[in-house]
Order: sequence, then structure tokens, then C-alpha cells
Amino acid sequence: MDSSIHSRRSRKIALELVQPEKGKIDKAMADRATALLQKGRTLPEAGKFRAIAQVGLRRLQYQTGQYAQLLADYKKEQEKLPEAAQAEVLLLAANSERQLGNSKEADALYRQIIAKFPDREEAKDAAYQRLINVYNSDPSALSAAVDEFLATNPTNERADQAKLLKAEALYKQQNYNDAELIYGELRGSQLSARLRAEAAYKLGLCHVQTKNIPGVIEAFTYYLQTFPDSPEVPAALGQRALAYEQSKNYSAALTDLSIILAKYPKAHEREATLQLKALILGQQENTKGMVDTFRQLLKEFPKSSVAAQAQYYIGKAAFEAKDYRTALTALNTARQLNKEQYYNLASLRIILCQFYLKDQPALTKEVNTFMAASPNVNVPPEVLEWLGIEYYNEKNFQAAEKYLSALRTTDTAGKVKPDYLFYLGDAATKLKNLPEAEEAFANYLQTAKDPAGKAKVLLTLGAVKISAHKPDEAQKIAEEIMALQPEGRVNAEARLLAGEVQLERGNFDDAGKAFKGVALLYDDPAITPRALDRAAVALRQAGKSDEADRLSRELRERYPNYAGG
Repeated sequence: MDSSIHSRRSRKIALELVQPEKGKIDKAMADRATALLQKGRTLPEAGKFRAIAQVGLRRLQYQTGQYAQLLADYKKEQEKLPEAAQAEVLLLAANSERQLGNSKEADALYRQIIAKFPDREEAKDAAYQRLINVYNSDPSALSAAVDEFLATNPTNERADQAKLLKAEALYKQQNYNDAELIYGELRGSQLSARLRAEAAYKLGLCHVQTKNIPGVIEAFTYYLQTFPDSPEVPAALGQRALAYEQSKNYSAALTDLSIILAKYPKAHEREATLQLKALILGQQENTKGMVDTFRQLLKEFPKSSVAAQAQYYIGKAAFEAKDYRTALTALNTARQLNKEQYYNLASLRIILCQFYLKDQPALTKEVNTFMAASPNVNVPPEVLEWLGIEYYNEKNFQAAEKYLSALRTTDTAGKVKPDYLFYLGDAATKLKNLPEAEEAFANYLQTAKDPAGKAKVLLTLGAVKISAHKPDEAQKIAEEIMALQPEGRVNAEARLLAGEVQLERGNFDDAGKAFKGVALLYDDPAITPRALDRAAVALRQAGKSDEADRLSRELRERYPNYAGG
């Protein structure tokens, strides 16, 4: 229950505590009575009845809410008031000051009555009405004022009313432990049935505030048993249901919630009841019951403050049931209604829905938006892998690099194989992003176990090192490949890489010899023409044009369709 409801409840209790001083009166009757009293007060023969008429007139003004007029008339005639009328008129004036919010003036008049008429009933009433004034104006001073009042030995009913005021003030000051003791005592007091019900209810709220779950259950159980006809029964059931839910007694909670929904269809608590019922059914893994209840909530309360939560759980349930299109609609509504709470939660499931539907354009748009809006939240790795490789296969290397690079910085937790690093490295190479390519290939090699596969990636990394002008690192890679693959095509590729190392170093003659050696050792249309071509390039740079020309002729004769590269 929120603070505004607590505040309204406190005002209602305070009003109940002062209600006897003001009755309802018909306006026509009031006008007639006023005329008669005015006449009775001014007749010469009125004598001792003048005091009665004057008191009656002021009482009538008070009962009809004419507080300012009462005070104005009182101030004009206070010196002329008969002694028999003074105490009651003074009390009516004090109460009028209090009703107008003039707490200091009211307090002064109450003290005057107590001092001047100590043996009159008005003095006892003034002492109590003063507590109402303190409660309204300075609740922090009320405890001491009530204790002082109780020391005067008031009637049991007045004593209990004063204690209730004290409990209310303590509650207002968030002193729930002390308030709880008084409310508990007042459940069986001399108060009216309505005020005893309020005390019993507020006892439960004290336990709510102090998180005393057994206390909440006991207090509201007492309330429901003792005041079964109270208009607050639905609220009490709701509070007890919440306590049962917090203690994981879900069946008891659902029983209370079902009573509210069945017996009190117009209850203010109905919306919150449907929400709590749905959440408890979710806790019990009754997904259908949860979804049906949330749908009922949205139907009855389309503008509900918890509509976002309802849509999220409906969408989540549809997602888990692989009903991705239903999930998309509900999850999108949830994040639109409450972006702060549900944007990330809903967006991640929306992304997975589009992934499972293999809707690449929609998925791309969603992932791009999410990465921009929530840079510190990881996109599911399997999604990044799929998008990256799809774009790689489409030769959209820029998009491939974007998603695979994001995947490299994500904790994949074994959800994707490290093969994506090869695609990332190759895409980065084609985009001339050599640092990215080097890092991707190096990370792949840390996980590669197959010698042949590892050698192929090393070759690619070696080429990247050459492009990055790092011949020493490329040399080490060439040597590692030759150790892994002592013969065959991969070995030949490693020897070609060794030639490129010499070329990068400016050792053109040594480069030419290395390339020529490959051409002599291998007769492979995928290797030999490249070796002849690179040997010719190296020897020409070494100043050996004749030998370079001879190798170029040999290349054309043996491999007329070789286009170079």
C-alpha cells in the first residue's frame, strides 16, 4: 500500500476521533434555529435563557461550519458572555481556530479553558481536543502530550482515543515498532468498532513496514476474522496474500487472491491482485495460467501501470514456447511501454526471435540498434557468428568484420567454435585492417588443434605479417609451418612465404633463389606458376634481367592461362 493511501487513512482516523463534536444539520432548519436563537438572545425578558440562546447560536455556527463567523462574534461579545456560557463558547472558539488551521491560537484557548474551568466537562474535552490540535500541527510533540493527558485519568474511551492518536503520530514518524505496540493493545479496546478495525489494520501495516512476515499474516488474519464486513477486507486479503507469497506459501496466497477476484470484482485492489496472481503462477511454472492472468489484466486494465511487465512475461513465455512471432509483438510492446526496465531484457529476446526465424534484414537492424543503445551489453554470440559468416559469404566484408569483431570481445562460453576467427581475420585482411587480422589469426591459432588447419591459418597470418612489413615474424611463421608440414603443398606455401620474407627485407637475390627452389621442387599448377612469377619479380629487382626474362618465358610456356597473383 502506498504512502498516499496511508496518509488518507490517517486523516480518516483523525476525523473519526473528532466526529462527535460536529453533527449534521439541515440548512433550512439551521436558518430557522438561528433566527429563533438571535431573537431569544435579545428579548428583554429572556433573563437566564439568554446564556442558553448564546451557546445554542455558537453551537449552531460550529455545526454548520461557520468557524470564522463564530470567532468574529465570540471576540465581539466575549466580555458580555454570561458565566454559564463561557466554558462551552470558549471551547467552540478553540475548536474553530483548530478547524481554520490556527494551531497556536487554538492551543492558547484550550489551555485557557483547562486553567479557568478545571472542574468542568469542557476542560476535560479541551484537554482531548488539544491532542487533536497537536496531532495536526506538530506530531513529534504528540507522544509527550498524550502521556500528560493519560496522567489526568480520563475515561477509558478518551484514553484509548488518545493512544490511537499517539500511534498514528508514531506511524507518521516511521517509528513502526512503538506504533505496533499501541495498535496491538487497541484491537480489544473501548474504541468504536470502526476505530478498532483501523487499529487492527494499521498493526498489519506496521509489520509490513518492519518486514515481519509472520506478524503481517497474524495481524490480517485477526482483522479478517474480527471485521469480516469491513470495506477494507479486499485490501487486507491482498496484504496477507503478499505476505504468503513472500514466505513462498503460494497456495495460500492464491486462495486469498482468488477470493478478492471472485467476491470483490469492483475492489480497488483488483489490478494488483491480478498482477500478483500472475507472478505467483509464473513462480509455480504454470506458464499458461500466468499468461492467461496477465492477458485478463491487460483486458480489464488496458492502461495498467504494470502493462509493460505483463507484455514482457507474455512475450517471454511465447519465446520459450518457440512462438517467435507472438513473442516479437509482446516483447516490442513491453520495451516501448517501459524502456528503462525492459529495453535490454526484451531486445535480447527479440534478437533471438529474429535469429531463429533467420530474418537477416530485421535481425541486422535490431542488432545495430541494440549495439548502439546498449554498448555494455553483449549480443548473444551465436547471433553475431551467424550474421558475420552470412555477410562474409555474401562478400560484404565490412559487415562481416563488424559482427565477428564484436564476437571476439564477447564471452562466448563455448557457444561458438573458434573458426569464426578465421573468417574475421580474412575479412579484416581484405579490408586492409591488418592489426585486426593479425589478432584474429593469432587468437585462432591458440585454440587450433588440427596441424593441417593450423598450418593453413599460419600461412594466411604470414601473408598479413608481410603486408604489415613484419618480415621477422613472418620468417618464424614460415619455419613453424615447415616443421608442422615437412612436405606437400602446405610446405611449398611455407617456402613461398620464406621467399616473400627475403623480398620484404630487400634481399632480392636470396628471394629469387627461394622462389626458384620451389618451382624446381614442385610441379603443381597451384604452386609452380606463382613460384616462377615471384622468382622473376625478385631477380628483376636484383638486376638479373636475363634470368628473370627466361623464367617469365618458362611461365608463359608451361602455364599459358596463369593470370598472376
